[in-house]
This record gives sequence, structure tokens and C-alpha cells, in this order.
Amino acid sequence: MSRNPLVYFILWILLQVLVKINCQMTPFKPSVYYRHTATLIDNKLYILGGWDLNDIPLKEFFYLDVSVPFNTQELSWQDLSNINMVPPHGYAASVKGGPNNDTLFLYGGISTDQTMSLVYTFDSQSIAWSIPKIAGVNTIRKWSLTGIISNDGRMYLWSGKANTGFVNEMLILDTINLNWSKGSIINAPTPRMNYGAILLPDNKIIYIGGGNDDTTTFNPNTLNISKGTALTLNEIYIYDMINDNWDIKVTSGNIPSNRASFSVVLSM
Repeated sequence: MSRNPLVYFILWILLQVLVKINCQMTPFKPSVYYRHTATLIDNKLYILGGWDLNDIPLKEFFYLDVSVPFNTQELSWQDLSNINMVPPHGYAASVKGGPNNDTLFLYGGISTDQTMSLVYTFDSQSIAWSIPKIAGVNTIRKWSLTGIISNDGRMYLWSGKANTGFVNEMLILDTINLNWSKGSIINAPTPRMNYGAILLPDNKIIYIGGGNDDTTTFNPNTLNISKGTALTLNEIYIYDMINDNWDIKVTSGNIPSNRASFSVVLSM
């Protein structure tokens, strides 16, 4: 074999190209299992953070393009983890907001990284993360809550858990003007986490269920409560974003069992 250094150099370049091509052809398989956030922006479902099967927090960030047909058994995830500046975390809240309604806002969550900021933003057009400077009231880190975004770009963050315990407050983040404020908690329900929440067309938010028992665990196979308790579904709590007030309604019919950590979808 020739000992010409140029030959070895060319072979090394070819090897690097083959490795890169092979990596690009290998489909990305997420490790995240639960406690991640999911945010839909311009037909792309962005998944961030969360825990794996061993309850280890992850730094994964990826998306699924839902504008094209896809097979649920072989999802074509696009990995963006290499640009993710958010530390491994879980139990955070996220919404789509900003001046052009194309920015992912991430709030709170739990992380072992003490440098994790309270809020991060991801610009889906420039594909870049940043830490925004937000004015207004002093805020604390909360987790296990749901963010609801209004039609005028305000992110509503009710209750949740903090280092001091369950927090009964309505925290509001203006994602356009970047300032904090607080809403009324008069007649608000008891503080809780892992509740269901959904925005109605009349600018009202419905809250239902959830938990206020730190000992609650669920059977991973059946999702039934194996220890502790969850809150009842015989009442729903309605927050009026326009008039900044709360109302309570009693449910009827065949009321489901108590539950927490569930999904809520509005059917029109």
C-alpha cells in the first residue's frame, strides 16, 4: 500500500463522510417517556424535556411535522437536541405565543441543574433558543401545572407546586410585551397540580380534577391510582379571563372516577 500521506488523508475524509451519512439515515428514536411538554407551532409538534423509563431527566428536543401523512408506528421525528440550551427537566408548562404567534414559551419545571432559568423561548423561524428579560411582579418556580394561552398572547399559569408547597395564584405572562402580572384568586378552587385545563371560545378557562396529595402514584399498566388520592370530577372551575373572576359548576350524569395527570381536549 502507498505510504503517500495524501492517500491516508483522502481515506480519512471519505470515512467521515460515510459516518455522517449513516447518522443522517438512522431514524431518531426519542428516549422520553413522560413529563415532557408538547407544543404545536405551524403544524410542527415540538417535544421538549421529560423523563425516561428510569426517571432520568432528558435534554431531548425534537418535533413531528403533522402537515404530512405519518404512520403512528413509525413516526418520523426530527431531532433538534443539538441546539437545545434548556437543561434536562420535567413537569414544565409550555405554550405558543409571541408577537407573531410562532414562539415556544417554556415556564418552570423541575431540574437538578440549579442554573435553569424560569422562562425560555424558542423561535421556530430562526430555530434558536433564548432567555427573555421579563418585567413585572416577582415570580417563583412552579411545576406540574398547565399553561393556557389567550387570543391576545397571555399565558395563564394557575396553581401548581413549588418548593413551599401548593401555590394558589393565577400567574399571567404577556408573551408579546414580556411582563408578569397576577389574576384574581377570589373563589378560586383549592390549589392543586396535574389538573385538566382547556380554553373555551368565550375566553374562559375550565379547570377540572388534579391532585393535592404528594404520595399519589399510578399503576403504569392500568394508570389507576395505586397509592394516594386524586380530586373529584363532580365540579368544574371556570376562570373568566376578560372579567378576571371565578365560577364553579356542578357536573351531572355518569361522573368519572377521581383523577389527575390526564389530558383534556375540546370538541367543537
